[in-house]
Amino acid sequence: MRVPDLQRSPSFMQGLGLFLGGVVIGCAVMTAISTRTVQELQYDIQDLSASNRVLADQVAAFEKGKNRRNVIDRTAVRWDAEQKDLGKATLGELESRIAADLLKIVGKQVQPDMYDIYRGLIDGKVYYNVNGTDYRIHITVLSVIGSEYVVYVRAESFVPDRSN
Repeated sequence: MRVPDLQRSPSFMQGLGLFLGGVVIGCAVMTAISTRTVQELQYDIQDLSASNRVLADQVAAFEKGKNRRNVIDRTAVRWDAEQKDLGKATLGELESRIAADLLKIVGKQVQPDMYDIYRGLIDGKVYYNVNGTDYRIHITVLSVIGSEYVVYVRAESFVPDRSN
């Protein structure tokens, strides 16, 4: 078998060179395109992972809050609409003393049979020497909204019975 003389067919050599040049250029273009695509996908994966972490944290916080929904975690004292104006300082002092007494129930489970105990904490209680006067507290409305214990109270002056 004879080896063909390549000098006799220059068009074959030009075609072969053109083909090999096209293969090299095509490989370079495909490498650039695939690198860019992989890089974009990597950025998308990082963004989605960060989003996933944020959403997982939100779900965990929601689950934690959902599980703690039946536990009193804060209290609020509000004045009844029929409350006479005793002065801002007096109402503020009474509110702070009532709130201090209500701290006993923070962290306790909410149970329907406990409302009488919750009411008994401050209903009818007398707070002595609040700006020089004694006051008896009456609860008008008691509610647990979510995890907040809300109590509407009315205060009236207390005069002790001295008919001993």
